[in-house]
Amino acid sequence: MADGSDIAHLLRRTEFVARKSRVDELTPLPLSVAVDSVMDFAPNANANWPADLQVHDANNSYAQMVNSYNWWLDSMATRPRPFQEKMTLFWHGHFTTEWDSVNRTDHMTHQNQLYRTLALGNFLTLAQQMSLEPAMLIYLSNGVNVKTAPNQNFARELMELYLLGVGNYTEDDVVSASRAWTGHNYNGTAHAYEFRPSKHDTANKTFFGTTKNWDGPDTINEILRDNVAKRLIAARLIAKKLWEFLAYPRPADNIVVELGDVFIANNMELAPLVRALLNRAEFYSPDAKQGLVRTPTEWAVACLVASGKTSKDVNLFGLAEGMGQTVFNPPNVSGWKNNSYWMTTSALSGRAAVAKKVASLMRANGGFDNLYAMSTGDAVDFAAATFSIAPLAPSTRSALIDAFAAERAAMNGNNKASVTNLLTMVMLTGEMNVG
Repeated sequence: MADGSDIAHLLRRTEFVARKSRVDELTPLPLSVAVDSVMDFAPNANANWPADLQVHDANNSYAQMVNSYNWWLDSMATRPRPFQEKMTLFWHGHFTTEWDSVNRTDHMTHQNQLYRTLALGNFLTLAQQMSLEPAMLIYLSNGVNVKTAPNQNFARELMELYLLGVGNYTEDDVVSASRAWTGHNYNGTAHAYEFRPSKHDTANKTFFGTTKNWDGPDTINEILRDNVAKRLIAARLIAKKLWEFLAYPRPADNIVVELGDVFIANNMELAPLVRALLNRAEFYSPDAKQGLVRTPTEWAVACLVASGKTSKDVNLFGLAEGMGQTVFNPPNVSGWKNNSYWMTTSALSGRAAVAKKVASLMRANGGFDNLYAMSTGDAVDFAAATFSIAPLAPSTRSALIDAFAAERAAMNGNNKASVTNLLTMVMLTGEMNVG
């Protein structure tokens, strides 16, 4: 039987929210079985984009971007197994592209669907397919990479950010890889990937010490399949990045090494790597349980789950920039950072604006009027349970009780405002934002 606090932690990190029904379902089970349940995406069926967002409408491209944002956040909040969306979010932040640069709905949603479909699939397969996605071809300029004018953008980021990390390749390797990727272009008429033999450099190139007529996809195979040393580096890079996404920053070397070994032993399959990660004792340590600030997207999804509202109801797209994160538009090719990256005055003010909007929607039509008749302590506990963060730390609970009691007294019976403010304050607690 698993520990209830461990199950709640597992769910917060994988399913955005520790829903009471899921905590109750998984707590009687061994932890390994609970992990398997979280990773079982079968209840999601064949989750896919709505038909109208799989095609590009040039006359309504902005509306399509807004609708895509809303659809994805609603999917995060409502999927039976939300970990599929959490992993899609991870790959979106790793293999980044930007809607404002790509400027085509079909390309952005198709790429997002690839990340969803292969969320826990084979990493080599994912990397190969990612490299030829129209969104990536446009974003990192490989769509116009030709032998007469090699463009290094994609080849460089492929090694620096996606597969190896800084210091694990040379500038000569970048030059050779960019030549290898020439001709793997974007057809702006058909709006699709196209290999153009006449634009491809067929001369010999030296890549990681081997001289031959390298082709673009060969460079990915070399790193992730054929070159033992580079494969190990890539395995550890992904293991570390996943740990930092799901557990806490700066993991000990042995964690990265051991998870990297699992990744390699399983032929770069992601499911065994993630399963090993979620079953490690360190994942349930105090450092892990208190080690991450929820990203604005994760926090907003938790608010949607608790309130039962949609992203459109809250106008999350319009408020997202204030929090510092708008999915589909990362700040740069490196994606988003974590923890202190989100703890700025402006970003916290952005969360406060969302919290106020969510609270007002929850209070509409007499919602939470039952809190009027409760003691201040019971009202605080009820609100915390609503947001799946009960029990609160004693200091947090005491502060909320004092603030709620003071508001009740100061407002001379204006319970509507005091309850709205209580819900807002609960959304801004450390328990809701960190852990």
